[in-house]
Amino acid sequence: MKQVRKIKPTRRSISGHVTFKDSNVPFESSLERDFLTYYTFTEDVLDIVSQPISIPFKKNGRNYTYTPDFFIQIKSRSGPSLLVEVKPKEEWQANWRDWSDKWKAAIKFCKEQGFRFTIYDEDRIRHLALDNINFLMRYRNLAVNEQEVNVLLQDIELRGNTNVEYLLERYFKGSIYRKQGHRLIWHLMAHRRIGFDIWNDVHSEKTEVWHDRKY
Repeated sequence: MKQVRKIKPTRRSISGHVTFKDSNVPFESSLERDFLTYYTFTEDVLDIVSQPISIPFKKNGRNYTYTPDFFIQIKSRSGPSLLVEVKPKEEWQANWRDWSDKWKAAIKFCKEQGFRFTIYDEDRIRHLALDNINFLMRYRNLAVNEQEVNVLLQDIELRGNTNVEYLLERYFKGSIYRKQGHRLIWHLMAHRRIGFDIWNDVHSEKTEVWHDRKY
């Protein structure tokens, strides 16, 4: 899919873009930004398109078109790709009757294409995984010692999987060095150079980590 409607800057809400691979995906609200933050970090996402398609529908005998907010192409082994509407919960609940015709058209289109149409509100977007990602991004541009990085990665690969506590105890003894160790591990997580469960608290030293075969 390709973007069919361009997003223009607006004074009424937050707008901008999130980088995904070699492209910039635009958003026009903080909720859309947070939605993109999660999906651009998720490893099973192949592509993200903003304003991806115009779907025709009828309402009260008149013809209209509906443009969902995003298309999320998912690796086939991870489930169907998504056509997504991002809306605040209060807004879609107040207007669902008025908007039901266009959403029914989107559901029909997705069934025909093997996709899934879904509505994302703040309850589905703002969660622990997003908190973890926002935290880790603070360490993405951290200057690191590649020799230290290689030692950690080789140890993790040798063990198959371990936890943060083991790495800190073995390589970063002492309170000062332990803080450095935490920052280095968070940097590796931010770049997905080590595997970990984004749905577990990354602050915990019990967090399990494993070798990411991409590296």
